[in-house]
Amino acid sequence: MSLLKLYARDRIGLFFGVIFVAFYVVAVLAPWIVPSDPLETNLTEGLLPPSFAHWFGTDQFGRDTLSRVILATQVTLQITTEALLFALLLGVPVGMAVGYGGGLADAIVMRLTDMMLIFPTIMIAIVIVVVVGPSERGVVIALGLSQLPNFVRIARSATLSVRQESYVEAAIAAGASWPAILARHVLHNIAAPVIVKATIALPGFVIGASSLSYLGLGVQPPTPEWGQMLNEARNFLTRAPYLIIGPALALSLFVLAANLVGDSLNEALDPKLRSRRLFPLARMRRRSSAAS
Repeated sequence: MSLLKLYARDRIGLFFGVIFVAFYVVAVLAPWIVPSDPLETNLTEGLLPPSFAHWFGTDQFGRDTLSRVILATQVTLQITTEALLFALLLGVPVGMAVGYGGGLADAIVMRLTDMMLIFPTIMIAIVIVVVVGPSERGVVIALGLSQLPNFVRIARSATLSVRQESYVEAAIAAGASWPAILARHVLHNIAAPVIVKATIALPGFVIGASSLSYLGLGVQPPTPEWGQMLNEARNFLTRAPYLIIGPALALSLFVLAANLVGDSLNEALDPKLRSRRLFPLARMRRRSSAAS
């Protein structure tokens, strides 16, 4: 049974999977679907309440909040996806290499990852972005490096369980080089846990990017970003509380959808979790018959 069919059996996961994909569709089409220019200011229309013309109202500069939320979706997802790919493409090869080779390199890399995991992720990200500079590229580097140890560890752990398999030993006996073994045999068989880890880690990247922008260390005005918009709305909570609705709703819904998609993928790829999800009634019937 294909992965898509297994995943589709989880109705909740499928529903939030559609929402998850919809966010990326909005991010790609953002320049063409915004109701108005999200960067154009009009002080005469500042802090207008929600209406048919402005569904989420306007900010203090008269900019349409809905348009800014849509553009912020593109900015946030671009940053977090790039940071995820940065950590994935750097951490997985390193984890595979040290897991397969072992020895001194493995010990050094694991001690370094242990040291990085001692500190909170957001603290490491703040230090890195202060050094690199508050910008989109700085956030990508900061989030990628702060999450790098997690991908190194998951790739190393999966490689350790695979390297003793018979097909790996057969490839070694046939004279295959270790890069070829990692690329053709190990990577293919550790892909499932790595994909699950990447999907589950994505909400953390989004929250990290929004947190940095909220603190003024991420995306700089006038470019909108969910965390930056929440920081701006904070100053108008009593006068215009509707400003917080758009970015808070987008951030919360995406994090929820990404988490549930990751859980559903984990269940679809893990045979033990899959059997618990797909056959609960059969297990209940077996228990009833055994009890009788």
